[in-house]
Amino acid sequence: MPGAMKFFNIFMITGIILTAWACQSEIDLPRLPYDTEVIIQGVMEPDSVAIVYFNRTVPYLDGTTDPAKLVIRNADIVVQSSYESDRLYLDSVYLPLDCRYSYFYRGNTKAKHNTTYTLTINDGEKTYTATTSTALTPAVIDSVSYTPAFNDLYGEHEGVITYFKDILGEENYYRFQMARKAHINSRDVTGGDRDLLVPCLGEGDTIMFTEIGRSVYSDKNLTSQQIKLIIEPALTHTTVVTILVRIQSIDKATFEFYDQLDGQKLAQFNPFVEPVLINDGQFGKDAKGFFGSMIRSEGVEFEMPSDD
Repeated sequence: MPGAMKFFNIFMITGIILTAWACQSEIDLPRLPYDTEVIIQGVMEPDSVAIVYFNRTVPYLDGTTDPAKLVIRNADIVVQSSYESDRLYLDSVYLPLDCRYSYFYRGNTKAKHNTTYTLTINDGEKTYTATTSTALTPAVIDSVSYTPAFNDLYGEHEGVITYFKDILGEENYYRFQMARKAHINSRDVTGGDRDLLVPCLGEGDTIMFTEIGRSVYSDKNLTSQQIKLIIEPALTHTTVVTILVRIQSIDKATFEFYDQLDGQKLAQFNPFVEPVLINDGQFGKDAKGFFGSMIRSEGVEFEMPSDD
């Protein structure tokens, strides 16, 4: 009888779930030997001072994510061009999103356009060096629009659409940037719809929140063509929100590092994707990371409709 069969199927499924639950047990995973690595993330942007993140890695199961414990202190960091030298100092900025400080080394003099810079880091007996050029051309955004729903590997989302034309005659790499106001009731889509700023902000407090696109893009096979980027905003909103959109033009070293980093995250969520390793870059086997350059487009304001 259909009714009996339906009951039998439900009973079987329930029995399987209960059996699987009964077989659960906790085991202690042995700690494997781990060699700490150095991570360097440095960027030169015209009309801005040099910023260099100089950190160490920890094992995946370590649980330490506090920037104050990951930053490598007391390093001697210098950025030099053919006509000036800038010694960086350790600085920090408070991040309301994380309720903690981010630590980095900051320069004193603003970088110039079309200039080659060399980074030198001395940390005890170790020296790290790399070179970058600020000879980048900013993109020009043609328009910004919005879609209430688009699909990617992570499901369906709302999206901010940015249109711009690839720069002719150059090898270009791009990254999305958006700024907007956030408040205590804002929700972080990427964090499972958790409270974003509690307890860092009080009722009525707002901050300017800048989100940088996780993915980076190359103009390979798109030279001088119209480019369309669709990006899911990190925060939900229940009212119309004014956003300021920019496109970052980044150099190849910056692109390669973040492209591999994005590939790592994708492999964590998709079992059919092969694991992605961070390859040796400008610092060889001494450190992972990059010392690169970027330049931003002019900002374009757009009113993003409510997503509720």
